[in-house]
Amino acid sequence: MKAVLKFILQVAYNVIFMTFFFVTGPFFLWRLWRRGKILPQFGQRFGLYSKEVRERLKPGCDLWIHAVSVGEVKIARVLIRSLREMQPGLRIVISTTTGTGFNVAKSLLEDDKTSIIYNPIDFLWSVVAAFKLIHPKRLVLIESEIWPNYLWCARRRHIPIYLVNARLSDRTELRYRKMRWLVSPLLQEIDLIFAQDQIDVTRLTQAGFAPETIFNLGSLKYDVAVSDTSAEKDISAWWERTGWRHDQPILLGGSTHPGEEEVLVRIFLELREKWPELRLVLAPRHAERGMAIRDMCERMGLRVTTRSQLASATGPLSNGNTPQVVVVNSTGELSSLYKRATLAFVGKSLRGHGGQNFIEAAPGGTPIIVGPNMQNFKVITREFLSRQAIIQVSDEFELAQRLKTLFDSDEIRRELGTRARTTFEANLGAAQRTASVILNSLENAQN
Repeated sequence: MKAVLKFILQVAYNVIFMTFFFVTGPFFLWRLWRRGKILPQFGQRFGLYSKEVRERLKPGCDLWIHAVSVGEVKIARVLIRSLREMQPGLRIVISTTTGTGFNVAKSLLEDDKTSIIYNPIDFLWSVVAAFKLIHPKRLVLIESEIWPNYLWCARRRHIPIYLVNARLSDRTELRYRKMRWLVSPLLQEIDLIFAQDQIDVTRLTQAGFAPETIFNLGSLKYDVAVSDTSAEKDISAWWERTGWRHDQPILLGGSTHPGEEEVLVRIFLELREKWPELRLVLAPRHAERGMAIRDMCERMGLRVTTRSQLASATGPLSNGNTPQVVVVNSTGELSSLYKRATLAFVGKSLRGHGGQNFIEAAPGGTPIIVGPNMQNFKVITREFLSRQAIIQVSDEFELAQRLKTLFDSDEIRRELGTRARTTFEANLGAAQRTASVILNSLENAQN
């Protein structure tokens, strides 16, 4: 009976998925074409590979790791680093969905034992073609990338499946719980699930994952932050051209989203009444918004410059032109900026939804404030709040009040920053723990 139900589920899923794809596909393909992102390796999306790629993948691999985009690729990177420290000869294939994820993977990971491909769309024939070519011993999925045909194809080939740094959004958990009778058999195809904390173990179990397969190994995002910090860029050259003194207090808005910059500017103007030496740095999540943010600051009566203007300057700006605000219209420098900030507000948490990763601010002991919307980073937010290592505010008014309190007390800022750094250090090591379990399973299979 179980086999019959499973067969019906597989047929139904593939019919529904193909119908949905062919109805909506032209629209999404048109959008990709408009963005110029459709041509590179397009055939790989359908399990079609060039001769060069086929030759490269021909020997098969120990691990096929699927990482959907940049964030997951960075998790894959620290995991692979730990795996290679323990077993240097591993052959690994990384698949990713987005063009940015693919480019980051190639720049950070590709070598003679690691290959990068686009993941096949979850059509049965394209996934089968990928499995036949890649021939992995293990399938490793990062965070929440659960595609039915991947799981079924792996199971038919007796390939163990691992879900690493597992997380569920509130919406996904609710959907799984409502349709548990339908999705539970699929979720239980996964052999091992590595959760980020004990609360997630409970949530994953309630969502329908087999409880005996779930283990709390911690969040790999802490290890990612170490990796990102070690590769941080030196911003000294353009930073010195601001003309700011080293002892001036600096409020940093990191990874901000629309509406949050205006909030910070209003608060900044209020704070300057008591701290006239205060300076503001705005680093929007999307650097292309930089010029619009600069214009907004000028309309509010502030002297403002951008990171690109500072980069092209021939020397420090004179006293009359010293900016009160710097807008960072570049990428890849946020971890360096956090180290220069007196206080950091991390965005997409006040006016956006889901929040942004604040971990990279913690290693340097920077005091951190976030808004109420941290749904995408619940595990680390919960951990930092439990240790009083971060401040979470409910609205703009509370943000202003908390900033006043913090700027008014060196001791409170120092304690908050120290707790952030200590919390960060206490949570390192998930990549090594995860790598150890994966390698042990490979060794046990060979014995």
